[in-house]
Amino acid sequence: MKGGIAAFIVALEDFLHLNPNYSGSIGIILTSDEEGPAKFGTKLVVQELTRAGITIDMGIVGEPSSRDKVGDTIKIGRRGSIGGDLIIKGIQGHVAYPHQSLNPIHESLGALKDLVDMNWDNGTDDFGPTTFQISNINSGTGARNVIPGIKTTMFNFRYSPASTEESL
Repeated sequence: MKGGIAAFIVALEDFLHLNPNYSGSIGIILTSDEEGPAKFGTKLVVQELTRAGITIDMGIVGEPSSRDKVGDTIKIGRRGSIGGDLIIKGIQGHVAYPHQSLNPIHESLGALKDLVDMNWDNGTDDFGPTTFQISNINSGTGARNVIPGIKTTMFNFRYSPASTEESL
């Protein structure tokens, strides 16, 4: 990210050098918690700008994605993102007595595979199809001989303009 910030500053210097009579405002807005809860990221920045009566006409988002080498990709717009937790409840027990338990890991494997494999949409010219990605699975007590009573699966939809939050 430090390289991206440096590139922003150099590009801004170049722009001002080439446009010495520019009278608009330019801001470099940085956030640092986009991966995770993002409590203080872009959403908060936009809320604060709106509260202050500041509107942005255009923006360039520094995104470190690339295909073969740094800087070879320009993104058009952004994909939507929905994250959530899928909690599957079972009945905890001892592995020696599986008939007295209900293993939430076993019970959810088929459904999770179906969600991953589902064709949510076909994407657009600029964006690939929507995907369902599992980012974390947590279950069990840590013991090898205990069937867990609960399983939490963290997931994320990255969706194209062909889908909406409501449709997913």
